[in-house]
Amino acid sequence: MGKGLVIIVLGMSVIVGFYILKLNANSKENLSTTVNMFEQTQARLIANSGVEVYLEKLKLDRSLMNSSFPNNSLFGGTYNISISGPDSLVKVTSTATFMSVTHTSIVEAAADRVPIIPGPGAMYLSATTIASLKKNAIGGSIEINGNNHDLDGNPIAGTPVPGIAVDGDPQRLAILDMINKNKIDNILGKGGAPSVMVVNDTINWAEYAQLLADNPDILINAQGKIQTTNVWGTVDKPKITFINGDITLNNSQSASGCGILVINGNLNVTGGFDYKGLVVAFKNTTVEIKLAGNVAIIGSLVAAGNQIDVDVSSGNFRSLYSTDAIDLIQSLLITKRFTILTWWE
Repeated sequence: MGKGLVIIVLGMSVIVGFYILKLNANSKENLSTTVNMFEQTQARLIANSGVEVYLEKLKLDRSLMNSSFPNNSLFGGTYNISISGPDSLVKVTSTATFMSVTHTSIVEAAADRVPIIPGPGAMYLSATTIASLKKNAIGGSIEINGNNHDLDGNPIAGTPVPGIAVDGDPQRLAILDMINKNKIDNILGKGGAPSVMVVNDTINWAEYAQLLADNPDILINAQGKIQTTNVWGTVDKPKITFINGDITLNNSQSASGCGILVINGNLNVTGGFDYKGLVVAFKNTTVEIKLAGNVAIIGSLVAAGNQIDVDVSSGNFRSLYSTDAIDLIQSLLITKRFTILTWWE
């Protein structure tokens, strides 16, 4: 009897030991599989991120085309990049290594320029309600001129557009009433003075502004990024600048620029502001443009929102239509967007 129990116990011990060894082996195998999956996922993430990083860089620096960039560090691993193409078919190969795993992502993309859409007037107020177009009775001057001008603001030949363009007759009548009450004389352009006209504009300016905001050369998303002197593009190198939020240029600050300026918020200028190109201010609620400095926009100004409030309390404000400015940014603005055609992994 005793020997039988010993045999049974020894047999059960062998069986239990076998299962323990088997469980340990499975545990090690599962752990190994988990670690390998993590390494593969991390390598894939690094490779794909490398593609995105260099497509963004390529938008701003065309010299990166047909070049290679090895040994970039990211997320604890490295990746190598190779770029080839013309713009119509850009191929980016990203090979990443994390621990012992290598992953390659190959992407083909097509680049095209961000479209340039000028406003239909020197100033286009696209809103259900024009809350205010005000000039302080004591100081301040306003010139909104839809006749054509060169880059320096001098009159040149060309087809005039409205000084102020609006969406409907109620807005037009409201603007004319504000002009008369505030004794604003220099609203010039198509149709004579005051040049305020209804236009049949079908552009969704909020969507267009978002397209521009998705492809900026310069991003300003905090008041602290406004310096004493700000340069947002030049006539030699126009830029797309996106200001995200309410921004103030005080009387000790100035800004100049060339290209397309997108403002998602309110603009308050008490300093100097000189811009050549297209300015788009948009907001889902009320767009407030308060000007108490010396402001010149040569090109076209669009303000789009549910309600618009333009207040020139002092200083000088000029919005001058210019095909020269629009043509310049059309030809020189290099910012591009990329449409992904294929993505292999």
